[in-house]
Amino acid sequence: MSGPVVDNSVAGADRLRHIDALRAIAALLVLWRHVADAFAGLGPGVHGLWVVDWSAALDFGRIGVVAFFLVSGYVIPFSIDPARPSPVATFLIKRFFRIYPAYWLSIPLGAFATCWIWGLPFGLREFLVNLTLLQDFFGVRAALGLYWTLLVEWAFYLLCVVLLLTGSFARPRRWLALSVLFSAFYSAEMLAYWATGVRVIGPTAAFAFLNVSLMLLGTLYRHVLVEGGGDGDPGLRVGVFGLLAWHLLALPAGATLAIGTAVNATIPYAFGLLVFVAGVSFVPLRSRLTDWLGRVSYSIYLFHPVVFMLSIWWLQRFPVQSAWRSQHLGVYVLANAILTGAFATLVYHWVERPGMRLGRRVARWWGGRALRDAQRPRDGVVPAEG
Repeated sequence: MSGPVVDNSVAGADRLRHIDALRAIAALLVLWRHVADAFAGLGPGVHGLWVVDWSAALDFGRIGVVAFFLVSGYVIPFSIDPARPSPVATFLIKRFFRIYPAYWLSIPLGAFATCWIWGLPFGLREFLVNLTLLQDFFGVRAALGLYWTLLVEWAFYLLCVVLLLTGSFARPRRWLALSVLFSAFYSAEMLAYWATGVRVIGPTAAFAFLNVSLMLLGTLYRHVLVEGGGDGDPGLRVGVFGLLAWHLLALPAGATLAIGTAVNATIPYAFGLLVFVAGVSFVPLRSRLTDWLGRVSYSIYLFHPVVFMLSIWWLQRFPVQSAWRSQHLGVYVLANAILTGAFATLVYHWVERPGMRLGRRVARWWGGRALRDAQRPRDGVVPAEG
């Protein structure tokens, strides 16, 4: 693929402002779902329950997560330049410093907001294992339940590395084959379960395959349908359109016939894909508000449970019939969005951005060292005279 190896330079930043808008929408959909669910039971005086009914019926949270995954596929592989010195190490260094600083901050804050103030245990072992992001593998409580999505992100990063190391990075048909294969794993697992009630690989593995498949689809969507990388390969274009049709129409229709619309994850997945396609190709939003929300969307996503859990704890100090606990549910969602946005801005400026700068510096140092090592004469080899 001549992409996805294009480095997103400053010149391309304006072109991707609509992707920031998609990040903003995704983060706010997740926030809406979680806050509405949490505040609906704050007291009998809470009204405007359509806010939670809508978010639950359409599963706004899942729609937002799916959009996030597709955006990662759309952006991340294009930040890797195989021509640079030590591309694997520099890529992983940058991703590490992009993800972990804010994540590490979220662990004590998350433990405080979701465990300690409620009298729930979260000890030193849990804290240390959470630092690695491997708590799911060790059966340890996560400080925040949304950490599983970061594991999916890392799985995609490592898959990009494998594709690079195996010479497959510039071969879009291999990306397509993997996306189709992973989608088939999920589809076969779920169709078998719906028909027989028997699990083969289990829902966790099935959804992991689905999520990575959609991230690969995000990459292919950009390369083939946005940047014209499939113009000389009709089969590649047919494959991408086939995947879109499968996830948007065929799989949701089949699932609805099998199990109905209740607890049918294929429907919000289809809506998440639809939001992504609309935001990329049909309604690209660009504004200062979405620019800002997109920049801080990672911290909005990561810290919104901290804000709303602390808010609930504080509001429960008031009598159940008080005005504080008898507002329209939309007021609580909006208030939490504002508070979270403000806090996310602080985290972005004081944690995320310094972390990214440090990651770039470390990556440049590592790349420079690799270049110097490559240019250094080997033992016993005399450089040719110019």
